[in-house]
This record gives sequence, C-alpha cells and structure tokens, in this order.
Amino acid sequence: MPVYAKKINSAQRRAMNQYEQVSGFEFMHQDEIDSGEMTFAEAWRQNQSWFDCVASDVVNISTIGTGV
Repeated sequence: MPVYAKKINSAQRRAMNQYEQVSGFEFMHQDEIDSGEMTFAEAWRQNQSWFDCVASDVVNISTIGTGV
C-alpha cells in the first residue's frame, strides 16, 4: 500500500508509511489532502480515530469458550 498523496512533505510521508506498516491499513483521505479538502493534521486525526475504533471493536469481541 504505497502512500500516493502528492501534497505532503517528507515527514508526513514517513508518518503515513509508518501508520500503514504498523496498522496494516492504507492511510485514508490522501485524495482529500491533495484536493485541499483536509489538512494532513485533520486526516491524521481521522485515521487515528478510525484505528482506535477498530481496536476497540477487537478488544470487545467475546472470547468466551475459545480457550483464550
């Protein structure tokens, strides 16, 4: 999942690549960053919030009877 956003600096590209490596998910809202609809900071918060929700959903999966 290569980062394809064009209107980001090298530090932002590194952070987005790290997000993808750690989470396993493509960084969302790259098109919105390029179009000016979102700043990098807004997109970062949206990605972090989305990942937090996914992690919370996983934590709340019942493992009763699974041996976990």
